[in-house]
Amino acid sequence: MKGTMMGGFGIAICDETDILLHERKESLNGDMINREEVEIIALITGLKDSIQLEFRNVMICCDDNQIYQIITGGEKPQQNIVHLVEEVQRLRGELASTEVVLVAGTDVNYVLRLAREALQRKTCDICCEDTDADRMFLTDKCFHRHCFSCVKRHVEANLLIGISPTCLGNGCKFELTLESCSMVLTPKLIEMWKRKMEEDLIPAADKIYCPYPSCSMLMSKTALSRETNQSNVRACVKCCGLFCIDCKVPPHPDLSCADFKKLNPEPLFDDKKLKSLANDKKWRQCVQCSQLIELREGCNHITCRCRYEFCYVCGNEWKENQRSCTSGCKLDHDDDDEDYDIDDSDDDDDDDSDDDDDDDDGDDDGSKYSSEAERDGINFEDFAVYQP
Repeated sequence: MKGTMMGGFGIAICDETDILLHERKESLNGDMINREEVEIIALITGLKDSIQLEFRNVMICCDDNQIYQIITGGEKPQQNIVHLVEEVQRLRGELASTEVVLVAGTDVNYVLRLAREALQRKTCDICCEDTDADRMFLTDKCFHRHCFSCVKRHVEANLLIGISPTCLGNGCKFELTLESCSMVLTPKLIEMWKRKMEEDLIPAADKIYCPYPSCSMLMSKTALSRETNQSNVRACVKCCGLFCIDCKVPPHPDLSCADFKKLNPEPLFDDKKLKSLANDKKWRQCVQCSQLIELREGCNHITCRCRYEFCYVCGNEWKENQRSCTSGCKLDHDDDDEDYDIDDSDDDDDDDSDDDDDDDDGDDDGSKYSSEAERDGINFEDFAVYQP
């Protein structure tokens, strides 16, 4: 890959009689990786292994004078490795004692061989396939590595359900960046990620979806420009369809929103049919954006595309990984969970679920946006709703 540097290191932990107790070889790749970073990452890895193996007194043998000076405080580190040097000192503090010694290059020939071997092949922790080292993706700061294919699939799956991708490492919460992942993504995924970043900047109270079922574009209310002399008419930035920003229907120039509602007091036939289908299929409705969601299996903790979290059984909000259920809801989904009717008062965004069938394969925690409505005879192209 153009602009990608490769590096490798070896670690050997021996006892006082030079008997080998532990060895490791790793490869690194990244746009900005350099020799100093590889040397210090190797040291960090060796210290972590020593702590895990419960060694208390460690002598660090270094054959590079510059690295020796940086670690011992004789030379100030460059800005790009300051955080790595700080991690070295933190790990040294967890050991009973550490001593850094400068040795000749010939004294580390064994670990040099390990480093060279590490540059050849690596095993991806996700797919367990052996992959050329230059086809492994290195996550910044946490140093977890996975093959390009797994990273691409992981990013795509997260973007489809509206979640910012995090590192694939087990339990790792470090957020991936578009800049670091772009080399393994398709142009379509890059555009999806850019759109996700733009959507994340829109405050929840300012979010609005295009009411046309074939679009459902998420936009900022304040960013929409007035398209006519009518103060409440806006145009979708994607499909250019005009709609009333107050009641989410096509423009009604001769009627106020209240008068329009009076003339259309009954929901459309397809509206009734959708609600009946939703209740029959036990779909749930997000109280924040009115999105219809179907959960077929998995956990009852739902994260909607608008980022609102709630319990699929009772609908109560889920805050900071804690549920606020008052009726003893089960954590795992069960088809026998009690029913509740879809709210007839919040129709403004029900149609968002239609378009999500094309873009979202499912919600996190096993949930899935409704996808059976069209097969049950609902004509979404003629379906429109309004916000009372």
